[in-house]
Amino acid sequence: MADAVVSWPIEEIPPEDHLWMRVHTKDIEDGEILPRAFRNRPPKTGGMSTDWAKYRTAQDTRNDGRAGPENYAVIRLNVGEVRVIPDQKVEHTPDVAKNNRAHTDVFGEKNPQTRVLLIRAAKFELNL
Repeated sequence: MADAVVSWPIEEIPPEDHLWMRVHTKDIEDGEILPRAFRNRPPKTGGMSTDWAKYRTAQDTRNDGRAGPENYAVIRLNVGEVRVIPDQKVEHTPDVAKNNRAHTDVFGEKNPQTRVLLIRAAKFELNL
């Protein structure tokens, strides 16, 4: 019997909910998040990858880092605060290939002003 294909509906994320985002140690200096931490991947077409807290814990998000969990902090972003940043769009984008129902992209150019606003919105959930 073949493995069942798992898929999830794309849901609207309420403004009061939160997103988790891994931040690598190289993107933190003196306990502060560096602007380069906020970027789209791939740069031209992708969004900034996050996880919706409804479906994952901060520790789950940390554990998924390629460099090992000890190399990442996890920040919390409020969805409503992110949505008021000019040109930023929060979209639930479940990742079937990685079995991640929580995956959410923040689409929009991450210019210097946007990065400053994201830094202001970010709160450490799991520090280094």
